[in-house]
Amino acid sequence: MKDFLSSLSSQVLVCDGAMGTMLVSKGLPPGGCPEEWNITHPEVVMTIHKAYIDAGCDIIETNTFGANATKLAHYSLEKEAYHLNKTAVKLARQSAGDKVFVASSIGPIGELLEPFGILKKEKAYDIFNEMVMAQIEGGVDVIIIETMTDIEEAKIALMAAKKSGVPVICTLTFDRGGRTMMGVKPDNAVRVLEDEGADVVGANCGTGPEDMLGVVEIMRKAVHLPLIAQPNAGIPRLEGLKTVYDVLPEVIGEYTARFIEIGVSIVGGCCGTTPAHIKRIADIVRTYQR
Repeated sequence: MKDFLSSLSSQVLVCDGAMGTMLVSKGLPPGGCPEEWNITHPEVVMTIHKAYIDAGCDIIETNTFGANATKLAHYSLEKEAYHLNKTAVKLARQSAGDKVFVASSIGPIGELLEPFGILKKEKAYDIFNEMVMAQIEGGVDVIIIETMTDIEEAKIALMAAKKSGVPVICTLTFDRGGRTMMGVKPDNAVRVLEDEGADVVGANCGTGPEDMLGVVEIMRKAVHLPLIAQPNAGIPRLEGLKTVYDVLPEVIGEYTARFIEIGVSIVGGCCGTTPAHIKRIADIVRTYQR
């Protein structure tokens, strides 16, 4: 398999879609811990990885988005953080073989940094560093820091990840007004992340593809780094107790073409996207690489 950054320089890559959405469809109960399924239901996690590989993706993400000690403490699993991260990478690696790249997912810690909250920067670094060390031991190809809203937290995660020596992607999540929950603008965010050493920057989650297109257009004008776009399948809504996403694979496909045309290098999906969405993305990407 080619080196990740070499591949990225010569082609548009397809990332996978939602893990949480798929786990719920496989029986993860409301309020359950997705990352615990790396140990209790490894075959289910691998089935999801393989479904995305079969859909045509080039990158699969590990089931580690919330596998930090702070979030895991809600399930009395904080002491299992290292094991859960390492195991998740091994499941993804076993599923991927030499076919696709394995990217570890690192999400927000779940507490606000000082002075807005009580989380100290040194503690945040230690939490991210534990995840990174376990993921590297598991054999990850690239690290994806994602769904960040606080640029300071993103910088701390990036600092821990860059010490690993593998390429690092960093994405923030923006609302329909084009800012993160903490008020960060897309152009300012990517300039900071570029200065901090990110290899790829972009946006994920938060909105559907229409709103995300505007965000990555702003990013494209601000930096020359490769960009990644991973929209939700629309804005979620509740039907009874069920969360529903309305954007169909065909619509994701239409926006994939527009992402590519403005210079996005990696296209994937976030909440609500499925292997059907990723297949449509992959089909469109391939038309640009014939």
